[in-house]
Amino acid sequence: MSLMNGRALGRATLSLLTVAVLLVGFLTGLGILKYSPPEEVWEAKETINVNAAVSLDIRNRVEIYKNGELVHEKEGDPWTIGFAKLLTLLLFSRDHADLVRMSVTAVQQPNRFTTITTVIPAWSRYPPALYSVVIGIGSSDTPFSVNDVSLGSTISLYDVVDPSNVGFVDAGDFFWLNLTGPFTGLTATVREVGLFTRVYQTSTEPIQPDQSYLVMLMRDVLTTPIDLLPEDLLVVKYAIRIHKDVVVKYGLCDLVQAIFGLGDRNLRDAFPCPRVTTPNSVFWPWVFFSVRPGKPPCYTGFGHQFCVMAVLATQSVAYTDRFTVTQIPSGIVKEMTSYDTTITTNSTHLIMRTTLVFSVTVATTFYGIALYRGSYSDNLNFTTATVVLTAFTTRSLTVDAIQEGDVDISESYLLMFVPFAEPITVPEGYRVRVILELALPIS
Repeated sequence: MSLMNGRALGRATLSLLTVAVLLVGFLTGLGILKYSPPEEVWEAKETINVNAAVSLDIRNRVEIYKNGELVHEKEGDPWTIGFAKLLTLLLFSRDHADLVRMSVTAVQQPNRFTTITTVIPAWSRYPPALYSVVIGIGSSDTPFSVNDVSLGSTISLYDVVDPSNVGFVDAGDFFWLNLTGPFTGLTATVREVGLFTRVYQTSTEPIQPDQSYLVMLMRDVLTTPIDLLPEDLLVVKYAIRIHKDVVVKYGLCDLVQAIFGLGDRNLRDAFPCPRVTTPNSVFWPWVFFSVRPGKPPCYTGFGHQFCVMAVLATQSVAYTDRFTVTQIPSGIVKEMTSYDTTITTNSTHLIMRTTLVFSVTVATTFYGIALYRGSYSDNLNFTTATVVLTAFTTRSLTVDAIQEGDVDISESYLLMFVPFAEPITVPEGYRVRVILELALPIS
């Protein structure tokens, strides 16, 4: 089975074969979070399998300048499994328990590791939180692996919290997201660079890079080491290309603001992204990886979390540009959880495979699969704190402490819409198993 054609998005094939056939070609891949969803008590006459394939055309180029001269440039896709797991949480999960369940590996610099498998007692309800993307440089020449969680040997880190270090350009079929980090005053030899994101904070104390947890998104090993003296200025630039066929525009908002750190107060003006929700047209400007314990279920006043739902659409959606679709179609709704998703890898791609099973009690025609997010309160209370970063650089900045509203809400917005190539009609009493494959290039 060919993995995916990035331009043939929304392709779907109908088959009565078992889902195991869909795994051919990936048997040599690395399995993570292997899970077989329990069979439903409801007895179906037959199960119809639908394979919906989407190529996650998210690519990057790294450029390094020493004293204004370009000394390293590389086109590549060194995404890590950590990045794939964060994408899974963003698109397919309900709450902080999924973060625990997926065992997302985070790091405390310099090179102190922790794996999120239990709730950390030091978490408090509304600590000042720094949600930023971080660029790092290091001295290790250990070859890149998709399982990397940190630089091999950290020299310095730079939190991208200044809008002047962020650029976002609409290039037609795709967006360019440019992130830059300057480094100076160092005597070192640079052999590796990496990109991280901060996902949560563990303390109410002033935030420092060696106290706040990071998840590695990508890592590049340089072909030629770069020697630095204190008077040198090294600038690392990540140019990330996100194709518009990956998600719809509100899903892109979540991706950029949450994973790439542009949800922090310092950077909101760098990527303003209004979401108009259903059904009451509420204006939601931001989304956060607000992962703390003790959250109540979705669609309550304090349910400020992931809360993603899937819809097997019984309604066709008219569109000329799939990126601009905002309509949440009617259909059979299913709650999402990371239990539904496995992550594997082969030599060219990280594959996020989500299996969704829907019971059909009345003969129905289906047009596609949609994902939407809900339960984000529109009554947030913002307070701010000034913190000083001192582990690798000394910088003051303003960060947020967020308190959710206290009223029940039922607002939602669309994240992803994958139309089937042809509508499928399912007889009464059947089940539909949708296998949604998202492939992220790593070579």
